[in-house]
Amino acid sequence: MSQSQEAASRMRMFISTRWISRTVPVLALGVFGALFVRHIAQIDGAAIWGAFASLQWWQWGAALVFTALSFRAIGIYDVLVHRILHTRQHPSLARSAGIKAIAISQTLGFGTITSALVRWRCLPDLTASAIAQLSAAVSLSFLAALAVVAALIVPFSGLLPHSGGLVLSGLVALLGLMALARLSFRLGWIPTPVRTKTLFSLLLATFVDTGFAAAALWVLWPEPISFQLLFAAYLVALGAGLLSNAPGGVGAFDLSLLALLPVTDSASTMAALLAFRALYYALPAAIALFCLIRPTPSVPSRPLTHPEATLARQSAHVFPHKKAPLLTLSCWGNGVVLGDLPNGMSISDLRSSGAPRALYKCSAQQATRARKSGWVAIRCAEDALITLATWSTQGAKKRQLRRALNGFKNSGLHIFEVRNTASLTRIAKKWAKASGGERGHSMGRFCPDYLSHQRVFAAYAGKTPVAFVSFHTGPIWTLDLMRHAAFPSGAPLPNGTMHALVYQGILAAKQCGATQLSLASVPSLSNALPGARRTIDAAAGLRRFKQAFDPSWHARYLCARTTSDLILTVATLANAIHNPPPLPYPKSIQRHDENYSIAKKPASCEARATPLGARHNVQYSTERPV
Repeated sequence: MSQSQEAASRMRMFISTRWISRTVPVLALGVFGALFVRHIAQIDGAAIWGAFASLQWWQWGAALVFTALSFRAIGIYDVLVHRILHTRQHPSLARSAGIKAIAISQTLGFGTITSALVRWRCLPDLTASAIAQLSAAVSLSFLAALAVVAALIVPFSGLLPHSGGLVLSGLVALLGLMALARLSFRLGWIPTPVRTKTLFSLLLATFVDTGFAAAALWVLWPEPISFQLLFAAYLVALGAGLLSNAPGGVGAFDLSLLALLPVTDSASTMAALLAFRALYYALPAAIALFCLIRPTPSVPSRPLTHPEATLARQSAHVFPHKKAPLLTLSCWGNGVVLGDLPNGMSISDLRSSGAPRALYKCSAQQATRARKSGWVAIRCAEDALITLATWSTQGAKKRQLRRALNGFKNSGLHIFEVRNTASLTRIAKKWAKASGGERGHSMGRFCPDYLSHQRVFAAYAGKTPVAFVSFHTGPIWTLDLMRHAAFPSGAPLPNGTMHALVYQGILAAKQCGATQLSLASVPSLSNALPGARRTIDAAAGLRRFKQAFDPSWHARYLCARTTSDLILTVATLANAIHNPPPLPYPKSIQRHDENYSIAKKPASCEARATPLGARHNVQYSTERPV
């Protein structure tokens, strides 16, 4: 077959597939809708409206609360998929777009298409292909998760007499979801492997979402029935409605529910279904459509003036606030702002929809302003700052530093500024293995491309690097990574090596005209907090190392609106720092082999290189001696 014939065949297949995807929902709506209308026609209309009007106010109120909780969980689907696809969208924006997309698509039908259009309007910074990939991933993952949840609930509810096959189908769906995640990563469709924790979060979100949705229907249901039985019936009916792909699952959902549950009063049951559709489908869709009247503006690209702006290439997110972009970290609620608010912003500016509601590692002045606004603040760290204009190695307090630098001079090692950051991989892996892994979230992790946006200094034994440090640059330099390993022969690293590397960074910052250099922070918690003493003792060696440079220590604070928000923020931040997700690191062969000509662009943790590798690229060809 010629290429033209093959292309024509593919085009016909594509057109037929699109025709089927557009036709099936219409046919499903016609068939199931007609059956549902026929069922309603057999019931007295006056009786239905009478039962509808007799619903109590507390039933409406409880159903409304359960609906809101369900949609809160719905937003987690998009947050998880955005994280997997590494779109760099702020979690609050991703959650908001996901809620609107699902609210509209579940009512209008044509789920993947309508949800993609809504997400595209809410997230104008993403490309059409990224939106399509996102919507397809959310739809497929939810269907698989729904099958797993149904397999756990339905067999033990007594709804179906022989439901052993459902358990098997749920297990198959779970294994299929895991296999699809692994295959997607291996083929380069997603930049990061999907962790077990992410899959568990997806299943939990699905359970909470469908559980609260079923609760909203349960409080409206006229028949005395156990919640477990109605929950099981709701899951089966929801699956039927989704498979029909009809708008709102009309017909398929309702008829399945009526067939599965015992019904004695058809009019009251139909009134409950109509009330549920009004609260769970029509109302959220109307609110979402109203929010879409004013499209999300594409925020103009503005420079992020933050000492640790490079973190936005890894774990941090840039929240596009209308006054100034904010560097944020994901945690409880909408996340936290890292450091102080930019000039011209106040705590009241964080009241806007989706904005972070907490501050992490802010200054004492910022913490004071937060307290005056009614927020709660605790000291969490101390930052070691050096004023470069007046700093030198002289003075009694720097005696230990001078001793360390003199020891390094006799070690035989030499310091160079690194351009080929991938050459430091051996050091980073050995350090991580010896240290029990890298911390993350508010701290950088080793990644060749990430380091290519910093200033990196390494100590070499001949041509072999044995230790390195990296710095965020700008008006204020900030120490980020410090990694070291033993010599290839097994000999330990000479004393003073890390001191000498940091000292070279200080000299480079002075040459660049920086005003200050931060040696980064160390924990400094109140002894009243659980585990505070253990945390401080574990960082004692790091504090002694930084104290050798005689910095000025500045308290840093964590602020939140309420005490409960503060506790949850601390807990989620600590978990994210100690258990960071894997960095995106796609297979390099798919980037640099001509047989993979349609491979996607490199993600943030792939060293930028020519087909021959980084050492043959002019940009990385040499190390500059310091």
